[in-house]
Parts: sequence; structure tokens; C-alpha cells
Amino acid sequence: MLHMVASPDLRKGMFVAKLDRPWLESPFLIQGFLIEDDEQLTQLREVCRYVMVDRTRSVGVEYRAEPVGETLPPHHPPVNVGPEQALYRGKRKLKLPPLQEAEARDLGGHQFATVQYVDDVPIEDELPAARIAYQGTQDLLRDINTQVAAGMAPDVEHVGRTVDGLIECVVRNADALVWLSKLKRTDNETYDHTLSTSIHLMAFGRYLGLPPDELHAMGIGSLLKDIGFIRLPAELLHKTSGLTPTERGRMREHVRLGREILGGDFASFEPAVRDIILKHHERVDGSGYPARLHGKAVGLAGEMAGLTDSYCAMLYPRSFRPARKSQWIIDQINTMRDRHFTASVVDEFVQFIGIYPVGTLVELNSGEVGVVFEQNRVRRLKPRIMVLLGPDKSPNPSPGIINLLNDPLVKDGMPYKIVRVLPSGSFGLDPKEFYL
Repeated sequence: MLHMVASPDLRKGMFVAKLDRPWLESPFLIQGFLIEDDEQLTQLREVCRYVMVDRTRSVGVEYRAEPVGETLPPHHPPVNVGPEQALYRGKRKLKLPPLQEAEARDLGGHQFATVQYVDDVPIEDELPAARIAYQGTQDLLRDINTQVAAGMAPDVEHVGRTVDGLIECVVRNADALVWLSKLKRTDNETYDHTLSTSIHLMAFGRYLGLPPDELHAMGIGSLLKDIGFIRLPAELLHKTSGLTPTERGRMREHVRLGREILGGDFASFEPAVRDIILKHHERVDGSGYPARLHGKAVGLAGEMAGLTDSYCAMLYPRSFRPARKSQWIIDQINTMRDRHFTASVVDEFVQFIGIYPVGTLVELNSGEVGVVFEQNRVRRLKPRIMVLLGPDKSPNPSPGIINLLNDPLVKDGMPYKIVRVLPSGSFGLDPKEFYL
């Protein structure tokens, strides 16, 4: 429920969903935020003539429930279902909570149906199922490698069943799988990248409100999009120095090789699956490959897959470089806006990732050090933090979790807050030693 509000009429407790100008032309780090202090009010009044306020994500006296019979935005608690509201009926038999159909959306010139997801399963409750789904997908990727290396096509039915488990976890709480993707790294960078990209792509789709069947297609496409690499020489895949033009051309053949490996199965896939496999390296400005497609020809699924693939390639450490800081990565993603990817797709992705992604090491004003355990979808600056080190930087043998949303107090009576993001590995920390 978006309402245009003139800047002088803005109040604390309102959730600002859109500005009257691009977010990059504003001083605000987060695209979509709750007004919580006078400084934010002053900045908004100085920069904008008006903004769009989402009353369903506002708090206190500024909150307004969605009237029964109207559509619901993503991430909002359910209200009584009226006769005009339909429950989502998917094609696959998945163990999912009831989902309401919501209003169709347009992103980057592509229209799509949506459903309303509800965030009501804590990450701690979802982790056991997420571990099983994650391990099952790692086993699947090893099976695919074995099958393709032996000259066979991958078992696509096995792929579909495995993605079923991932989708069920993503729908209940996507942060659980994202958390595992940060911690359960192996010595096989290709497997890790494939699984991380798949998880982030499905989580991004959930954030946009794409129905589970569409998320399923994205999961299949992202798990299969790089199987062509199996046909390339290992020394080329694991080369730590820069690639020559000839080597770069060989690497780009993985798209064609992947299509060949899938053989007759390829034609049976959903359009979104085929788009992800063929177009995840295409770019809307025509600079991509293999077909140098332009604009809408890339397709929403292809664009989302390409953006997520680029993000995950920068996010994780490689054999030849350490992990990047999250803000550096977001800055790089923003340089691709209206160049490699449609501006609105980039804007939504940046908002989905947030300023403190799950798995980010942070230092608190208490001196304690922790890792972002779960995001808060409304107050983006107040995630849940697992405290790994005490104020003196000594290890916490039994890490507790604090929810910044509840404004817990440090010993001097001030509310906890994040003071800085730390590079991965700071203070010798490896979060998986504390919680897996």
C-alpha cells in the first residue's frame, strides 16, 4: 500500500519505499528504510519533494493494514483472506505454508505474477532442514560431475527433486541457506560457486515475490548453467593468473558445451531454465556472450542469474585472492546499473542484499565482535548478531545471539549498534568454528 507523502509531512515510523529520484542520487545507503530519527527526516526534506511511503511496513501510529480484498506486498504478516484473494496453487507438490497470490509486478520491462511470503520461521528452526538440503545439493553436484565426465547427461529428475528441498527452505527462511553457503565451503570452488549462486538467486526471487514454481526453475537453471566447465581442461579452470584472449574464448565455450551436454533434456525445461543456462552471461548493453543479446532479449531470469552470478563471484574468496568487503561488492554492482543490467533490477538486488548481508563480520559499540546471523526486512540496520568475541576480543565459548531490533543495552546503558564492518577473517575468526 504505497502513498505519496510530501516531504514536510513525513513522520517517524513511516517506511520510505521510493524516492522522487534515483536512490544513487541520494545520501541514503539503503533502498527502502524506516524513518527513525530527526536526522533522516532532515535529509529527506532537503533532498526530496515527496516520497512513496509503504504503510504496511510502517510502524506505530503510521502503520496501516492492507484492506481485505486488496493485494498484499511481500514480507507482511497475513490478514484474513477475503473472497477476492486466492491461495497460490503450484504445479509441484512441495511442503509449503499457504501462500496468497498478490499483485503482478513489472521489473525491467518484464511482468510477472507474485505471491506473498511470510517471514515467521526463525533461522534457528530452519537450519536443520537447510543442512539436509544443502548437503543433498553438494552430493548432487558431485554426481553431475561424475555423470558428465563419463559422457552421460545429468539426471535431471534428481536435479528437480533436490531443488524441491531447497525451495521449501527458501520459502520458510532463505537466510538459513544463505548462512550455510557462507560457512560450508569446500576445496572445490566450482561446486561452491554453483551452489551459492543457486541459493542467492532463489532467495532474490523470493524477495521479489516470484511464485515457488518460478523459484524452482531458477534453482534448476542455476545448478546446471555451468556444467559445460566440466568439459574444459582443469588447468584452465584453476589458472590463478590472468587469462589470455584465447583462454578467455575457451572459457566462454562453457555455455555451448552445457547446452550440448543436456541434449534432448534441454527442450523439456521451463523457459526460465533455458534462459538461465543460455543467457547468464548476456548483458543488456550487448556486451555479453554468446549471442550478444540486447535489452529485453536477455529476459528477466537471464538478467537475474547474471547479476547474482557476478555478485557471488566477487563475494567469496578464491585461490588467488581473499574475500571482498560487502560494501565494495555493492559499489561494483552499482557500476553495472543501466550498463550490464537494467537499473531497476540492480536496485532491487541491492535492496535484497542489504547493507549487512548474512555472514558479515561486524564490530559493535560494546567492543564485541559478531557475525550477522539473520536480516531484519524492515529495520535493515538492525539485524540479529551472533556474538563471537567479547569486548576484550577473547573468544566467546557459547556464542549468544542479540537482536538489534529489540534495542538491547550495553553496560553503559546505550543501545547496541554496529560501528564497523570487518574484513573476513578478522581476529582470526572463522564463524563455522562457532556455529554449523
